[in-house]
Amino acid sequence: MNLRPARARWFELLAPREELAGVVETLARTGSVELEIHSERNVPVNLPDLQQQMAEFHHLEQRYQQYWQRDDLQPATLSGMPAQILETALMYLRQWVAAAGPLVKHIESRQAERSELLQVEDLLGIDVEGEMDYSLLSAAGPSLAVRLFVMPQAYRLQTMPGSLLYCQCCSKQYEYLLAAGLPADIEDFRNEIAAQKGRMLTLPAWLHGQREAALGQVRRRLQRIHHENTRLRRQLDAMAGSYQLAEALGDVRRLEWFLTHVTALPVSENFAWVSGWTNDLDGKYLPRALTDVGAHAIVHYPPPPRGLHPPMVLQNPWWARPFELFAGMMGTPSGDEADPSRLVALLVPLLFGYMFGDVGQGFVLLLAGLLLRQRWPLLRILVANGAASMLFGVVFGSVFGREDVIPALWVHPIEQPLVVLAVPLAAGVLILLLGLLLNGLESWWRGELRRWLMVDAAVLVMYLSLLAALYIPGSLGVTGFGLGWYLAGSLDGTPDKALAKTLAALGSLVEQLMQLLINSISFVRVGAFALAHAGLSLAFTIMAESTGNLVAGLLIMLLGNVIVILLEGLVVTIQTTRLVLFEFFIRFLRGSGRTFRPLSMPEYAIAIRE
Repeated sequence: MNLRPARARWFELLAPREELAGVVETLARTGSVELEIHSERNVPVNLPDLQQQMAEFHHLEQRYQQYWQRDDLQPATLSGMPAQILETALMYLRQWVAAAGPLVKHIESRQAERSELLQVEDLLGIDVEGEMDYSLLSAAGPSLAVRLFVMPQAYRLQTMPGSLLYCQCCSKQYEYLLAAGLPADIEDFRNEIAAQKGRMLTLPAWLHGQREAALGQVRRRLQRIHHENTRLRRQLDAMAGSYQLAEALGDVRRLEWFLTHVTALPVSENFAWVSGWTNDLDGKYLPRALTDVGAHAIVHYPPPPRGLHPPMVLQNPWWARPFELFAGMMGTPSGDEADPSRLVALLVPLLFGYMFGDVGQGFVLLLAGLLLRQRWPLLRILVANGAASMLFGVVFGSVFGREDVIPALWVHPIEQPLVVLAVPLAAGVLILLLGLLLNGLESWWRGELRRWLMVDAAVLVMYLSLLAALYIPGSLGVTGFGLGWYLAGSLDGTPDKALAKTLAALGSLVEQLMQLLINSISFVRVGAFALAHAGLSLAFTIMAESTGNLVAGLLIMLLGNVIVILLEGLVVTIQTTRLVLFEFFIRFLRGSGRTFRPLSMPEYAIAIRE
């Protein structure tokens, strides 16, 4: 088992300058590259001339982006000078705007008309007493003005001008008010309504007849608008191909991403140098990715320049990668630290499963992890934890909180609580011992094994002898031997200030041993939560059986299992995390390494993947 993380590999790439943007995008697509510029031979690439062109693009985007396609944006070519590529893309966009502009205006006018007609349709859908000939509304004037106003439903008129005649009605969403009066009074009333976020609704001149007839006219007009907009949209889609809209937008998006993520690269008149770190440790993936897109680039892997701090790459199998989260809470392990992800992939499910042992509830967690792992990768942990819960459910004989469905392979927690508490205590000692041994392994990697053997190994011996003294009183003699060993290693043959050093070493020893003993006792909580889980499940079972009603009993068991899964599942997760971080990790993990942060992909590339 390889517990040691690897240092990312330094790479340098030489590419034609005109292919620079495409090459960097290809590297980003691999998800295996972190750029770091290290060159003193050439000046940084500077592209200020693109800002004005980008401003023109953003102006067009603000106006027309809702009519542009968002998926399948593919840059036209890999090569070309950035300014030339952007100017060519803008040329196609200008041509598209010139051809599509009239269609866009037509679509927008029809959309505005449709919005008004939907409001009229809502009005005509209100069943009111009496009938009205709507053609009379548009025929009113010039001395008499008749206007229809629409307001939010919560709005109520406080006063109404006495010179106006009006009637009100309301639908599920809006209040409608029909007012008649002198044009000047109507205009004043309109301003008052506008101040209250209301507006005047214009009725079409072609609207005539009574409500049912007018409603039919509006719906037929809405259908014609729909068909016309569909036809216009198809014409726009056809124009997209004629003016290479997808390719032009892809080129602009690539350059926009490039300008945002790559501020400087060493370049000459014809070539560009790209350098950085990669987690492609065998050096095969990057060249293949560049070859697949036809890039004319040369990749090599020299030793990293002096003074650079390489990021660390965790080399874990697929089943351990979700558990890298725990080490990440402390930081990234450095090259002389152990990566505990594979160990945690075993410890976390065992601790969780012991505290949450139930076949049925564990199956729910496992199923949730399988269904949600693509959307939320973090929930892949639920798969392992759920499987462990099912395993301990068999050990404890619990299925959805009931202990009378299957026999316990070992014990029912409520029946033998002391045994259930003792097992995690012994497991905690083993976990702490593992942490201390990992600290020794790291000392060996750092070249400090002698110091560990002289001091920390003595602490380990005293810790084990104190635990053994609970059963073998004579083991305290080993504790005394360990104390002498520890003091000899701490003083390390230096007679200067021996008393002060001895007192400081004793104080440190007492602190370490107390921490170890207290941390050992902390693992008793694993058994305590197993008892709490069994007790809560038993309580719901007793409540269900006491009702004497099958349906009520099933509902109580269902509610009880939901509460247990949500509440206890969260609490057990928190306790498992706490034990791993503050009892296990603090023995050996410092998290002093640098995190590998791959270059992010362009947004359009992410959209294509999804």
